[in-house]
Amino acid sequence: MSELRDSQLQLLWTARIDYSTSSRVEPHQHNDYEQLLVILSGDGEVCIGEQHYTMKEGSAYLLLRGVSHSFQFKRDTITLDFKFRLSDSRIMEALGSAEPYCICRGTELTEIKQWYKMSLQQMRNPVSVHPLRIEAGFKSTLVSLLLSGAAVHASPYAALPSVDDNEPLVHYLKTNFAEKITLDLLAKHFGFNRNYLIKIFYDKTGITPIQFLQAIRLEKSKEYLEFTSLSISEVADKVGWTLPYFSKILKKQVGLSPSQYRDSLLNAVGKDIILEHDFLNEWRIVR
Repeated sequence: MSELRDSQLQLLWTARIDYSTSSRVEPHQHNDYEQLLVILSGDGEVCIGEQHYTMKEGSAYLLLRGVSHSFQFKRDTITLDFKFRLSDSRIMEALGSAEPYCICRGTELTEIKQWYKMSLQQMRNPVSVHPLRIEAGFKSTLVSLLLSGAAVHASPYAALPSVDDNEPLVHYLKTNFAEKITLDLLAKHFGFNRNYLIKIFYDKTGITPIQFLQAIRLEKSKEYLEFTSLSISEVADKVGWTLPYFSKILKKQVGLSPSQYRDSLLNAVGKDIILEHDFLNEWRIVR
């Protein structure tokens, strides 16, 4: 069972790699696997074959086997890097005819981060996540990124109750989560009695508006800790919390302080997460 892998795509290796200003990766190519480079933040230039692309936050670059590519970074840049092997000729042909550059939209960037985090989890505890689950999910996101004519715009708050983003109160909370929000302010803004506001929201979601707001803030704060270089105090400010309260609620929810939570992930920055162990020596030769 442990050997069961996706028959069309095998994810070989992934890593979060942080590049400093003015660093570069010289032109090279891979002859036996493909690569997806995702820019979480930063600025620079990507060269793929004869094409040059300006890096943008949320951009993704598909680097097919046999195609020369290079990177140059104009300022500190955070990336997620995936190396994988396609074994389905139809997918290879389709991706070969697709534009190698795109912007992640809808849930695509959230999904990409999820596959990285699940790979890290699988490396630390192999029985926690089956590689097939990661590979099938990554393949789906890859197809959505590069072959879908229109992106699906869905809620990135996967850990929150299933709600309609078009609900005025839900939209307001997700748009203004960093602002000072109280139940009285919400009741005044929407013209409802506060008790009635709580009731109608609870009937739809199973939680109160303030609990929903706190869940949004928690998810966003974790994402900032995981995938940005913002200081912990800056993260607290960006989600509308004081630093002491941020530390208290994160400790209560995940059992770690903000710095401990970040360190648990930063320990993996720049480190190889190997999903296919035969790939390790092979990649070191061409690295």
